[in-house]
Amino acid sequence: MLISNYIVYIALALYFVVLVTIPFRIKKAGKECLQNRGRSFWIREISIFVAGAAIIVLCLFIHFEPLPTAALCGCGVLGAWAGVQDMFGK
Repeated sequence: MLISNYIVYIALALYFVVLVTIPFRIKKAGKECLQNRGRSFWIREISIFVAGAAIIVLCLFIHFEPLPTAALCGCGVLGAWAGVQDMFGK
């Protein structure tokens, strides 16, 4: 198996770890932090998560060298992390 595929699988695991932390962050911050958000906020958040997953999954089908694969998958994971940070702000 290509080393690039292993990079993609690791990135998918990290992506899902980021998504799994959302309920814990909701519990910590309270549900009121997500209320009173506009429709454009939710469209932006959903598009960030879909685009991050799409970047990672596309690397399975388009075979790059390991370094570009790691860079693209890292962008997908960091995009999801940034989306979660945007949801809960500081």
